[in-house]
Amino acid sequence: MPRLTDDQREERRSGLGASDIAVAAGVSPWQTPFELYLEKIGELDPELRQSDRARESMERGHRLERVALEWDRDITGDGFELVRRTVWHPVLKFLYCHPDARRKPWSTTRRLIEVKTSNRPWKVVPRYVEMQVMAQMAVTGARAVDVLVMTFDGPPVRHVVDRDDQLVLAIEGLAVAFWDRVQRRDPPPIDGSSGAGRWLDRTRWRDEPELVADEHQARALKRLLDLRAQVTALEAEDDTIVNALKFSMAGSSRLSARGIAKVLWTAPFDKTTTSWKEVAAGYRKMLERVATDHQVDILDELEAVESLYTRVTEGNRQFRVITTEEHEA
Repeated sequence: MPRLTDDQREERRSGLGASDIAVAAGVSPWQTPFELYLEKIGELDPELRQSDRARESMERGHRLERVALEWDRDITGDGFELVRRTVWHPVLKFLYCHPDARRKPWSTTRRLIEVKTSNRPWKVVPRYVEMQVMAQMAVTGARAVDVLVMTFDGPPVRHVVDRDDQLVLAIEGLAVAFWDRVQRRDPPPIDGSSGAGRWLDRTRWRDEPELVADEHQARALKRLLDLRAQVTALEAEDDTIVNALKFSMAGSSRLSARGIAKVLWTAPFDKTTTSWKEVAAGYRKMLERVATDHQVDILDELEAVESLYTRVTEGNRQFRVITTEEHEA
C-alpha cells in the first residue's frame, strides 16, 4: 500500500481510530499503548516501525478486500456497499473508524463488514479484532459486524460479532481516558517495545556526569541482572535438551509426541554470504586501476572482486518444535 499522505497522517494524530482501541486496551499483538501514545504526539512514525513483511501483509489484505466481499455476496446473496470515508463518533469528536463496507440496506440492517486475512482459519474472533469492530459499532451505531476471514484456501468465512452495549460503553470510557493522556502529554507506563526503545535512545541521551542510582533504580538494576542470569541458564538448558533430542533421534528428520509437540529437523543447506564492505573496498581499488589503465575489462574485474569475497559455508539442519496447537491449526 502507498505511504500515508500528509492529510492521513494528520487525521491519525487528531484522534483515535477503531484499531487504536485494541492497542490502548493492551490486547494488540502489533503495538503497545506506549507506542500508540508516541505516535499520537508525533514522536513515532507508524510506518517506520513496520517491517517489509508487515507492509506486504497489509497490501495483501487491501487487495483481497473486494474479492472477499464479492465472494461472500455470491455465496450468501447478502448485498454490500463500500464505505469510502472516515466516520466520526457523534459525541466523542476524536474517535473515528474506517469500515470496509456495510450491509444493504444500511437503514434496516445496521451491519458493518470487516475483511481480514489469515494464514489459518479462525476458531473464534481474536480479542483485538473484537475490540476493533466493537469500536466501529460505538462510532456508527451498528448492531453487528460481519468479519470475513480470507485464508489461503477456500472462500471467506463469516464470523458475526454482535453489539455488546456494556463493552461499547467501556470502550468509549477507555478512549476518553487515553485521549486525555495524549492531550496532557501524560504517557502510559513504559514498556519493552522496540518503538519505546528507539524513542528513548533518540531523545533521552545526555552527555553528563555519572548518576548515582536511587533506591528504585538500584532495585530495577538488580532485577535486570537476576533476569539475565536466569535467561542465560535457561538458554543453556534449552541447548542441552535440543542436543539430547537430536542425539536420540539418530538422524531422523521428524519426531512426534502425541498431545505435546512435533519436531522437524530439516536437511542441511549451504549458506552463501558476501562481505559487501570488502567488496566495496575492492571495487574502489579496481576503479583506481581502471582510471590509469584503460585496457582493463571492467566487467571481468567486478566479477573477480565479488567472487573473491563470497563464501559458501556448510549448512546446518534446522531444528523446530511445533506445539500441538500450532500443528492442528
